[in-house]
Amino acid sequence: MSSDIDRHVEDVIQNRKLLAEVESKINQHKKDIPAQIWQEFSDISHRLEQSEEKIRHICQIMVGDINHVREEIISSLKQFNEWREKLRQAENLFLEYIIRPGYRLKQAIRQREYLESEFGRIQHAIFNGNFNDQAELETEIRRVLSHGEAAFETKEEDLEEEINLEEKLVELYLETDADDVSEAISKEELIRDFKRIVLPKIHPDTSDTSTEDFKTVFEVYQQGDFLLMEAYITEYCGEVQADQNLDPLENLKQLKNTEHGYQRLFGKLLRRVEQLKQDLLEHGGEEPEKIVKKMENQRKDILSRILEEAEKILVWRSKIENLIQDFQDRFPNLEGDE
Repeated sequence: MSSDIDRHVEDVIQNRKLLAEVESKINQHKKDIPAQIWQEFSDISHRLEQSEEKIRHICQIMVGDINHVREEIISSLKQFNEWREKLRQAENLFLEYIIRPGYRLKQAIRQREYLESEFGRIQHAIFNGNFNDQAELETEIRRVLSHGEAAFETKEEDLEEEINLEEKLVELYLETDADDVSEAISKEELIRDFKRIVLPKIHPDTSDTSTEDFKTVFEVYQQGDFLLMEAYITEYCGEVQADQNLDPLENLKQLKNTEHGYQRLFGKLLRRVEQLKQDLLEHGGEEPEKIVKKMENQRKDILSRILEEAEKILVWRSKIENLIQDFQDRFPNLEGDE
């Protein structure tokens, strides 16, 4: 196909060159132009018209192919949004069932480890005779127990920081980079086209688009997701048409560039969709009930471990409090005033 197109393009260029030469001969004669030259002009004009018509026919075929790819892009964009919504549901479950209780478990473990460590430190200090009297020991024990409660309680701001860290570790989406933008379209031009073409057609004030659909599309703009922005531009700019008023060769060149851009866009969009599918499969499969069941089981395990840590914390608090008795047994003359 490519070689045939190149041949037809060469025919147009060659016939235009020959026609220009014949026109030059006609201009030289001014009057009494020989019939042979007129016939040559007529033959070349006819051949040029046929060659250009073949190019126009090729352009029509390309328009059909381009619009087919455009439909594939629109379909892939719709599929992407469906998969992304499933992943968002999985993320919300992950936040509520795993991250939040997981943070509580981490805090409980840290508190238990702190009390365990402090027990050893105070016990060692008692053994070495570092406390002057029982009152000094009691003050230290109160400080340790108070710090153990305050320092490891679940604070919302700390939880949010923990969530942000966790979300980076369990990232579900591919980050958009500059390679997602068409080679022929700068970021600035793409943003300008998105505002000019897409936003008026999806804004509730200027279209019949639902609020939810508007939020979905506008979020792409807010996040600066250039790949999806380009896909929406492709959807909302409408079908590609051959410009009958344009020079056939120029029209062919434009359509080639459009076809290349659409095919590249479609390929990248497909890879994005496949990545989303893979991310969802890693969270338990395509079926939401499988994800919920898996995370419910994980949540139960985490909550069970939280209870275990809570019991251990009580044990270590009790051990620390009982260090007073150890001090009394070891230094009966340093009990202090009661």
